[in-house]
Amino acid sequence: MTDYLPEVATVPFPMACPEELPDSAPALVAARPAVLAEVAARLADPANRAGSAGLHAAARAARELLGTVPSDPVGDDPRESRPNRDNDLAFGIERHHGEPVALLSAALLNAQLGVLELADERGTNLDAPDWGELLDGFDVLHGWLADPARLPAQLATPEPDSPGEPAPLDGLRRWVRGHHVFMVFAQGGTIALRSLRAAADAGDEELAATAAAVATRVMRACRAALRFAGDATADQYQAEIRPTLMPPVAPPQMSGLRWRDHEALVADLTDSRDAWSWLAARRPETLADFRSALDDTYDAHKGVCEHFVGRQSPSLLATSRSSRPAVGVIEQFHRLRAGSLPDAPDA
Repeated sequence: MTDYLPEVATVPFPMACPEELPDSAPALVAARPAVLAEVAARLADPANRAGSAGLHAAARAARELLGTVPSDPVGDDPRESRPNRDNDLAFGIERHHGEPVALLSAALLNAQLGVLELADERGTNLDAPDWGELLDGFDVLHGWLADPARLPAQLATPEPDSPGEPAPLDGLRRWVRGHHVFMVFAQGGTIALRSLRAAADAGDEELAATAAAVATRVMRACRAALRFAGDATADQYQAEIRPTLMPPVAPPQMSGLRWRDHEALVADLTDSRDAWSWLAARRPETLADFRSALDDTYDAHKGVCEHFVGRQSPSLLATSRSSRPAVGVIEQFHRLRAGSLPDAPDA
């Protein structure tokens, strides 16, 4: 584990392997712990959402309610790429074998606690819409994991405090914890896309529409998670964050694009093309909403990159024979991912 991590986040941060996540709503029902309904209800209780301190306390209580999730560290994994291993080590993520839905629920609560703790102690520069979408990512996954046949309602969002004077490592705290959130949301989005595909194959329009709506809300929450991770000044990025991404701290060309959770999300996005076409023929707004959320997420990623290094700074993925700007790399991946989806029916 990298030495600086215990100063900025609670690590190790256990997560399931994305290859072991459920591939349909019925599989999710069969695998979910019974306590998830009570966890979701506690977090959704209006009495716990009047302020950020109340929601923070409810999240702590919910984590205690879930309890210890029996699991074992994976260790060497032939399914894991070296770049994924590098990313896991850089952010204190530890892969575990165990009940994958329970592991995801625990990681979801751990990531939420990391965000709420930091927002309570240090505040955040996120505006109300971004903060609301970030919290909605937690809310929709808590509710949907507990009941995959029902789309959770959007809940009231307590406003966070504005940040005070910056403290050492504030930028790195948001960076590390924001990446924990993004990877957990990526796993939730992966299950939603798999459930969409399975429901479409079964001809179940209602279940497919629910999974599609969850995938859309999670994608919007991914955008907010990127902005939370990038809630730092350019000086904080250069002094605190960028050194953790480059040699000798990190290996050359380390990139979150090569994280196995991100790769699983992209693979399931590609595999869901026919399911989106099937559902969009019946409910056109579902595909339009998801495409909009996907576009907004890539725009947010570009915005964070431009904020830190400008439009022309080379990507960490660039080789000695290439000087592709980081923003250009993101734009390229945006075109590829958007191109894997069908056009919206009214396009």
